[in-house]
Amino acid sequence: MSALNLLVFREGRKTVSGTELRSRLVEELLCSGSRPTEEQLMRTLLLAGELECGVADAGSDCAFFIETITDHLAQALRLSCSPNSQPFHGTYFSANSEKLLVDLREQSIPETLTVSTPEGFAYYGLHPLAYAERVTEIENCANDLAVIGIRSIGTTLSAVVTAAARIRGMQAKRITVRPQGHPYNRVAEFTAEQQEFIRSAVSRNATFVIVDEGPGLSGSSFLAVAEAAEAAGASREKIVLLCGHEPNADALCTMDGARRWKRFRSLAVANGPLLPMGAEIFIGGGEWRRKHFTSEHEWPAAWTSFERLKYLTAGHPARMFKFVGIGHYGDQVFERESKVAEAEFGPLPRKEVHGFISYPWINGHPMRAAELSPSVIARLAEYCAYRVQAFVERQMDISPLQQMAEHNLHELKINLPMALRVKRPVIADGKMQPYEWILNKEGQMLKTDSGSHGDDHFFSGATDIAWDLAGAIIEWRMNGEQKKKFLDLYCSISGDDAQGRINDYICAYAVFRSAYCLMAANAMNGSDEQVRLEKASAEYQALLSDTEAVGASTA
Repeated sequence: MSALNLLVFREGRKTVSGTELRSRLVEELLCSGSRPTEEQLMRTLLLAGELECGVADAGSDCAFFIETITDHLAQALRLSCSPNSQPFHGTYFSANSEKLLVDLREQSIPETLTVSTPEGFAYYGLHPLAYAERVTEIENCANDLAVIGIRSIGTTLSAVVTAAARIRGMQAKRITVRPQGHPYNRVAEFTAEQQEFIRSAVSRNATFVIVDEGPGLSGSSFLAVAEAAEAAGASREKIVLLCGHEPNADALCTMDGARRWKRFRSLAVANGPLLPMGAEIFIGGGEWRRKHFTSEHEWPAAWTSFERLKYLTAGHPARMFKFVGIGHYGDQVFERESKVAEAEFGPLPRKEVHGFISYPWINGHPMRAAELSPSVIARLAEYCAYRVQAFVERQMDISPLQQMAEHNLHELKINLPMALRVKRPVIADGKMQPYEWILNKEGQMLKTDSGSHGDDHFFSGATDIAWDLAGAIIEWRMNGEQKKKFLDLYCSISGDDAQGRINDYICAYAVFRSAYCLMAANAMNGSDEQVRLEKASAEYQALLSDTEAVGASTA
């Protein structure tokens, strides 16, 4: 069985109110004033890109106007980062914003829009301005760029690239397109207006710049758009794939991916993210384990390529920096982790620039399942009860989580019926493993990464608190007596009796973790990490495969 048949990434698309999204953009524009900071411009630009993408996907007539706002903000942002440009940047912004605000309020925005979280901005430290810096390296551009952004994130990125080109005195125009079909076999089609855009660019001998993050495992979105542009008349030699990183073309899993990718020129953004001052020693990609464990044999398994960026200061007092998301994407994580700190369950975060937050380095050690004791059980119960009241989720759909569990159980050939029920919907913590808790020198258990894992692009997403309860039971290897004590304590604090629904969540959690580790092992084939991941997956599967254990030792 191929691990690629397993389901661990949740759907990032969600339905939102178009008028509410417009109102948020209006509010951000008003808050920016006449001389916004780079941080304010970035926040507003990402909101505009999200709205533009939503209305473009909806086929709304207002898409062109929203594109104008995104371009305006991208231009102002690029100017704000140019040397000695602050007076010009302030004048440019204030001179254009007032009329745009008036027109924005008058636009007929669809009430229902479908939007996606731009993963690079939210999870992986991809900064829009990194794309602007590469414009000068596009060879033979003949001073004319035809930019094609791949929706979703390519909407904002294409605006930044276009703005950078225009500031340099180049002619630049842009469109956006959303490829359709299976993730490993995307197909792109241009509208009549977009075909005319391409014909006009060809007549001007323009260079076509296709912009997106990634490429991902397949590269099929980039290839779909590049090949569609070529079919519409663009010369292959005039097409450049501007991407987040240079892929191993031979590993692309779309059909004939290596040959197809190598037909086009590709240009990756600059290596390394923009970092706040003090973020000096890289401890992401699993390197944090060297700081906490004396031997690699103790290391927990990790899908290192999907970890958040993490850094340490070089001096004292030591602080840890973590990327949580640019703009409003990071604000949500910061707010959650601030609440957890105020409740004395975690370290106090401090907001930094470029989507990072930082924490004081905790002097202590990551906990182990062998340290489970009545006081630890009580702390875990108190934390879960706290999340129930602090992170209530009003709207959620449990069906994607149910479908994930059923699909993966089927793929793993495990026959366990389950039906997930929702009584206390929350944004879960999502990472209840012992090593996610640090026991400090004062003997206090502190939770790390409390704000991001439950709402990233892996399952679970918004779910019942039973997801975290199940995670604690499994990861801390609670026996039947310990499990009962844990759930009883949680119930006495929260008033929520989870006994009737917990076993189904134990099944769903275990099958997700097993599938996740298999997917990660497949992606990290040939590395030491593969061995750790396969071992972890087997341990989760052992729980699932032993139906007597599921019904007895976890009952």
